[in-house]
Amino acid sequence: MTQVLLCKRVIWVPTWKGWVLLMGTIFLCALLFLKAAYPILAPTQRQDANILVVEGWLPEYALTAAIDEYHAHDGYQYLITSGGPLWEGHHASGFHSYAGLAAQVIRAQTFDTNQLVVAHGPKVWRHRTYHSALAVRECLQSLDHDITGINVMTLGPHGRRTKIIFENVLRDLAPVGIISYPSAEYDARRWWRTSEGTKHLLTEALASTYEWLFESGRPTDPPVSKPL
Repeated sequence: MTQVLLCKRVIWVPTWKGWVLLMGTIFLCALLFLKAAYPILAPTQRQDANILVVEGWLPEYALTAAIDEYHAHDGYQYLITSGGPLWEGHHASGFHSYAGLAAQVIRAQTFDTNQLVVAHGPKVWRHRTYHSALAVRECLQSLDHDITGINVMTLGPHGRRTKIIFENVLRDLAPVGIISYPSAEYDARRWWRTSEGTKHLLTEALASTYEWLFESGRPTDPPVSKPL
């Protein structure tokens, strides 16, 4: 009975030198991840653009930074806020989407409303950034303007995933750049020292990897362009 259920196997195990080499390799990989993860996940790669897109869920200090970004570059002609419905507080605030709420914050800072466009995203449970990008695409196609480039502003490590998604949706319209504004909740150079930084970066590392590998099940080809 024992011979039927169990069998003997010979296995190789590391020597003490092998264990030292293995643990040293793991340590170096962990150190490399700590140093390289944030710059990879939070890139800033601007294009020569005349459109600035701001994700509407950004905190107010990041929206203020978006206004500074807009005024610092003479080439921008439109600032577009994006985002889907507010899940909480919309009755009290009077705004039904992050795009609308962000636009109001920007308006309150004496921004020229003729250069402000609101791209309301649909109510969806999954792929919210993707549907926000589709809403931005519709707004861009309704503008009576040539589009030379698009820069998308987001927060910290969300930048890599935002860049992947917006490029997939908008790449046939114009080059897409990304601006990853640092979060005020932790030091980007030492993100692992806070629970918020660790949670934010590890979550985005997994999400960006999934987006890169599987594109969340969405087609890789952008939607068919309409005449601008």
